[in-house]
Amino acid sequence: MIQVSGFQHRSDRATLLNYVRKKVLGEVYPAIIQQNGSVVEGILYYDVSPRAFHRLDMFEGRIYVRTDIVTTLHSGMQIPSQTYVLKASCADRLSDEAWSFETFLRNGKGIFQGTYRGFETLD
Repeated sequence: MIQVSGFQHRSDRATLLNYVRKKVLGEVYPAIIQQNGSVVEGILYYDVSPRAFHRLDMFEGRIYVRTDIVTTLHSGMQIPSQTYVLKASCADRLSDEAWSFETFLRNGKGIFQGTYRGFETLD
């Protein structure tokens, strides 16, 4: 998050209800889409500035749309927030295979950092 947004943010572990995270075909990174009854575990970042959001928007690219959602903290508290969701017009790019953060850290992070063009958009 620091590398992409350019800022350090306070964060909490959180849950996103009624979304699912899957691999993007031919890539090591994921995308999320709405899916009733599914859950995505992740991290909620607080106080993201307009400048940081601009960098994130550029990095995420054209296949994602920043979307208003409600995130649930482990305490049960719900917080309005935003996340990047795969555009419906790009649904054919989504695999049926679940994406694992642990597997990404072991096998995909280096590949991602070396090949993803979104890094070129950061100033």
